Order: sequence, then structure tokens, then C-alpha cells
Amino acid sequence: MVVSTDLSVVEPKIRELALASMEQDRIPGLSIGIVRGNSLIGYFSFGTQNLGEAKAPTEKTISRVASITKTFTATAILQLRDLGQLELDDPLLVHMPDFTIANALRGTLEGVTLLRLMTHYSGLRTEHPLTDWQKPSFPTTADIMDNLADIDVVIPQDSQWKYSNLAVGLLGHVIEYVSGVSYEQYVYEEIINPLGMSNTRFELDTERKKLQSTGYSHPTPGETDLRPAPYAPLKGIAAAGQLHSNVEDLAKWMSFQFTSGRTFHPSKVLSSESLAEMHRPVYLSRDWSTGQAIGWRMNRRNDLVTHNHGGGIQGYASNMVFSVENQTGVIVLANIWPAPTPYVLAEDIAELIIRDVGPLPEPNENGLESVSENDAAPYLGRYWAEPGAYVDVVFKCGEFGLGNPRQGDYTLHGPAGLAKDPSVASVHSFRTIGGRGAGELAEFAVPTYGKAESFRLGGFLYVRSD
Repeated sequence: MVVSTDLSVVEPKIRELALASMEQDRIPGLSIGIVRGNSLIGYFSFGTQNLGEAKAPTEKTISRVASITKTFTATAILQLRDLGQLELDDPLLVHMPDFTIANALRGTLEGVTLLRLMTHYSGLRTEHPLTDWQKPSFPTTADIMDNLADIDVVIPQDSQWKYSNLAVGLLGHVIEYVSGVSYEQYVYEEIINPLGMSNTRFELDTERKKLQSTGYSHPTPGETDLRPAPYAPLKGIAAAGQLHSNVEDLAKWMSFQFTSGRTFHPSKVLSSESLAEMHRPVYLSRDWSTGQAIGWRMNRRNDLVTHNHGGGIQGYASNMVFSVENQTGVIVLANIWPAPTPYVLAEDIAELIIRDVGPLPEPNENGLESVSENDAAPYLGRYWAEPGAYVDVVFKCGEFGLGNPRQGDYTLHGPAGLAKDPSVASVHSFRTIGGRGAGELAEFAVPTYGKAESFRLGGFLYVRSD
């Protein structure tokens, strides 16, 4: 894949956005990674890892990435589903029988499924009753099991959405129950290590602590100085947000997302079909501006839809935003929390690159061959099919296919691409890429000499009308 790495046209704007974010949130240090296809093509560093030192962050600088951990947890659940060890619609009760003592205030406990837990529609409260963000202190596994009776369940209605660290934390225990190993060991062995994410860890050893930036909290009321943030492990809800990582490793995690749905998919972490399933919306907001996929959130800005997940924990704010369609994404890590701007900053930069640098199309790995303008010439034109559908066969911007409908057209099959399938003997048949007829053959009837007279696609006979 040839990746456009020239960010010069957007670099001034990226710096402007980053500096404004740092000023607004008083961010000591900020890391921004730009990912295109399989590569970390750009890295921008601002400020310092430690106040009082001229030590700029690098792509190896480690932060706590908090709730980005949830995307790894969801991936583990999909892996176990693919192995036949669970189903996404399994009630939590199947894998955590003690959950029977929780309180169902609306709906039933059987309605708390693994899919709902992964998509924040389980109805579980945001935190376990023993969570204390002020100290901070988090429940152990024993605490969770001893206090299940204190957990209330209110199954959402319609498109209601309720973020829950507790819900995803419980998925870690499901993974342990099903796999027979600790949640941390499972994620290391089945996800992190296979992807070569060598500095992504639940707890940092001595050498990796040297790479970690200092995390900061905002001043207390009446004070002006930032404070080193306290550190507390998430213990029994580690699956909701315990990971530490850096831009270098998260770029690998993002590039893995870009292989969604590909025919040739080298990773053994998750099949391309299951990865594509993770990226499909499970719930949509009423105005379709946001959605929830499996483990990932989705946002829509006009015609641009991106996936994202951020994280916030004492001392650190993070966000990942990417577009599979455009094979482009942005990672933002800041060493302060709360810090709202990194979440918007990542989206702003992703949109900026996609629109100003241009999209990076997914690689053509389906074995199909493109059609030249000269070879496409006999088929170009306007066609009509009963009971009144029109479509234009076009060669535009170097691509052969079915064009966008004209104003007033009722179209069934455009827009879509057309490509030569080497396995098909007929020289006048082309495989359809995208749209209603995706994967089907467009079979043209062409006289010995001259232009195509008609073609069949999906049960319709299109006759030339121009």
C-alpha cells in the first residue's frame, strides 16, 4: 500500500489546534500520532513529560489509556465467541451465576447480556458501589462478588445509553471464567503480544516506568498549581480501564482496525469478518449523529463517520479516532485529567487530514483487476430497466463502474464499481463492487463490433437508452 505521508498542508492547523487545546485544559504534555493504513506516518509532540523539565513526549512515552482498554476487552469476547465458548446474547448469569442476587428494577437479569455489557446498554450503574474516585479506590474481585446484591439493573428503553465501567469490568470476569486464565494473561497472550505492542501493559515494570510521563490533576479550589495525580490500579474492574500504552503501540492497534472486512487479513487476533462485526453499529441515537458499536463509539460529522474510544483516569486523558473507509486515524495522549479537549481534538485532526490530505482507500485485496478506460469504452452509456430504473455506466476518476443517479432517476444498482474477475471466462462480465449488487456479475451483451446493447445484473435487464 502506498501511503501519503505529506502532512505539510495540514501541519500548521494541527499545531494551532493542539496549542489551543493545551491552553484550554492546561495540558503539560501532548502527543499526537497520525496513522494511515499500516503506518504511523506523523507524530507531533508538545510540552513536557514532567513539569520543570525540558523533556518533550515521544511516540514511546507511556500514558495510562484508561477506557481504551474496553476495546481490548470487547475483542477478547469476540475471540471467545468465535471459538464457540460463548455467545454475545448470553445472559451474564450464564457465566456469573452469583449475579442472580442483583436487583432488577426494570427488565430482567436475563436481559443483561454480554452484548449489552459491551455496548453500554446493560442498565448497570456506572461504577461499582465501592468505587471512590476521590481517594481514589476501586473494588477488588472479592469486593465485587461480595456486593453483587448492591447492584441495581435498569434495562434501557428505546435508544437510551448509559456508560458503565462496572459493566465492562464484569466482562473481565467472564473472560477469566470461560478461558481459565486471568483476564490480564489472556489479553497479553491473545491480543497484545501477537500485535507486537511491546509497551502496552496493565502494570509497568521498572524499565517501562522510565518511559512513563507524569500525570497531573488540576489545582484544588483557590490554588493555581497543577498536582501530580495519585495512582490507583483498577483491581477488580481492570477490564474497564487499566492499560498503559503509547502512540507507537496504539498505532498498531489502530492499523489492526483498518483490516476490517478485508479478503486478505494477516492477523490471527480476530477474523476480518468478526472485526467488521465489531465496527457495525448496534445502537444509534435518534438523530443518527452517534452510535455504539461493539466496544467502539461512532460519531458522524456530515458525511464522515468515525469510530472512537477515549479514556480518562487520574493524570491522563486519551482518545483514538479512525475511519476504516479512509484508512486514517488520530491518537491523542495528554498527561492531565480531566481534559475535555483531547476528545474533540482527535476528531478535528482526523477530519482535517481526510478532507485536506485526501482519503486513503482500502487496499484492493479481493483478487479483482481494474478496467482501463480504453477497455471500458464499449460499455459506457445510459441504460434503462423495467419498470423504470436508470443507471449510467461510467469511467470517472480512473474507475469503471455504475455512476451516481441523476436527479429524478430511480436507481437500483448505482453507485458501484465494476472490475474484472479472472475466474470468470466471459470478457464482457464484471464483478460488482459495493451497492445493492455487491459481488454479483454485471453481464453485458456486446455485438461483434460496437457498443454494448444491454447488461443483466441482479435479475434486471438493462437496455442501452442513449
